[in-house]
Amino acid sequence: MTPPTEPDTQRIPVRYWIWLFGAAVSLLGDLTMTFAIGWSASQHGGRTAGLILLLAAAPRAALLLVGGAIGDRYGAPRVLLLSCIAMFLVTLALVPATLAAGEPIWLLVILALVVGVIDAFFLPSSRSMPRLLVPPQQVPRALASFQVTGVVFAVTGTAVGGVLVSWAGLTAAGGFDALTFGVMIVVLILLRKTIAPPGRMPSGMFRSILTGIQVVFGRPLTRALLITMTVAAGLLMPLDALLFPLLARSHGWNAATAGLLVASRSLGVGVIALRILMRGAFPRPGIFAALGLLVAAVGLLGLSVLDPLPLTFAAGVLSGIGVGTFTGHVLPLLMNSVEREFQSRLQSIVVLAQSLALVVMNPVLGGLADMHGVGITGVCLGISIAAALTGVVVLTRPVLRSATVV
Repeated sequence: MTPPTEPDTQRIPVRYWIWLFGAAVSLLGDLTMTFAIGWSASQHGGRTAGLILLLAAAPRAALLLVGGAIGDRYGAPRVLLLSCIAMFLVTLALVPATLAAGEPIWLLVILALVVGVIDAFFLPSSRSMPRLLVPPQQVPRALASFQVTGVVFAVTGTAVGGVLVSWAGLTAAGGFDALTFGVMIVVLILLRKTIAPPGRMPSGMFRSILTGIQVVFGRPLTRALLITMTVAAGLLMPLDALLFPLLARSHGWNAATAGLLVASRSLGVGVIALRILMRGAFPRPGIFAALGLLVAAVGLLGLSVLDPLPLTFAAGVLSGIGVGTFTGHVLPLLMNSVEREFQSRLQSIVVLAQSLALVVMNPVLGGLADMHGVGITGVCLGISIAAALTGVVVLTRPVLRSATVV
């Protein structure tokens, strides 16, 4: 893939940048809330924290295929708007609830379950939006622009989130998240007439779900990408919400420092996203995705053996560079491997696979972190080895090595 020219840059529609603004602001609130839930749960131990995060993943996994089919049937923007309204009401209600009851386990359980249900409808539609707003050849740069913008918010947002949680826990996080969802609601209302409505699906809900599954698993490239992303999700997605808070507690660091550790990984992701935004994706994206897993493995190795805070932050940045290289090349390949009318169903299957990986890995990793002789450093070391092996396997797959974005 050659670097984009100036006309290529101009072909990204204005409506995408408007959506990007709302999505980035919403991401800021999501990062704060995710960190707050993980930090609040971690005070009850790694096993309890893992189980609470599992309760968010379980209802999401159960309803994702329905959420994806509804997104393709009624339009991702409409479903996304309703989901944002629901999240706004939930996070707003969290403020008086935590003021009255504090942060007991039962409240964290209820919050995890409710957020998991809403996410089943929010995530497929949200993740399909770039493919609906830009031409196929611009998907890599559109996703990179989202990552760059997201990193700007994430580097500051996770730090701000750590400060908010240190100040007022879930109360502050809930109020802040509600504010960001309010911004996203306004953006989606402004965009409601700029995206063509979906065509009427010729089959019922169950058949449309089955058709989406057949499309995803019937295409060799899409199937290989899905398997790779599922494995990577189980290894890398628990970092921010579960493992980094536990790692910070093992070093005796506070919530603000833990937030900065999460931000260091986001900064590494942003370095690669900025490169893709400015010059386009690397040639042979499948090969560079595998190399990204190998770089992430080196960063995780550093997290497992380094103790000084500056070196730990540097390892976090390196792990983010690896993650950014992986996602920045795998996601465009995946989006362009199916047609627009299957985007929400594709994303629902991807998120379902990732959620199932989290259902397994969150309690497993949390339990291992509590085990004497393993601990959180042993968990980071194990993930490092597994990520490196996954990268090697990807390099052996011809369908991934030869894949191109368009």
